[in-house]
Amino acid sequence: MLGIIRVLTMQDEVAIGLHGRVIEQRYGLPVTSVCIPDQPQGIYDDATDRESVPKIVVAAQQLVEQGCTSIGISCAADPALEETRQAVNVPVYGAGSCAAHLALTAASRVGVLTILEEAPPLIRRILGESYIGTERPEGVRTTLDLNTPQGKEAAMAAGLRLQEKGAEAIVLACTGFVTMNFAPELERRLGIHAIDPIVALGAAASVRWERENEEVQAG
Repeated sequence: MLGIIRVLTMQDEVAIGLHGRVIEQRYGLPVTSVCIPDQPQGIYDDATDRESVPKIVVAAQQLVEQGCTSIGISCAADPALEETRQAVNVPVYGAGSCAAHLALTAASRVGVLTILEEAPPLIRRILGESYIGTERPEGVRTTLDLNTPQGKEAAMAAGLRLQEKGAEAIVLACTGFVTMNFAPELERRLGIHAIDPIVALGAAASVRWERENEEVQAG
């Protein structure tokens, strides 16, 4: 079982489980999802990132106690990734770092589309010399701003700016893009690889899950 931690506080269980269902439907990996408390706008700056860290660690510990054998942090900034890895004895995947690694399998020139002022540091570090720049949709400050007609068009315009800079692939460095199913539309309209962070996280987690299943079946 993969435990997904949403960093946007929600009350609707269907909404909380959305990213987990993306993984379940694509990879067949069983998922349970929770969200951290008291962050109704998610993570959008250094302060909200720091605020989330102890909450994510506690959520991960609780998921492991409930039987989860791996943890996924559903935020492309990978908040609390190292702290959570130190706190639990199961694999912990960050959506942003998974997306960056996957992007490098698709292209040698990669742009980052984010709601932050700059690309998340871990994504930037993983991309290395393949990184060509970052764009932020105009007028978008939080993940909630993305899921509007104006936010969607601003994100598309930002993606076009990255393509004009020479990007062959774009890392969607906010899981809000997943909620709005933005990757397929970006690929359709711009003809460019768009790396969905939750799909990337699921890909990484499913490899280990399949290996564990094979070991169990082998006895």
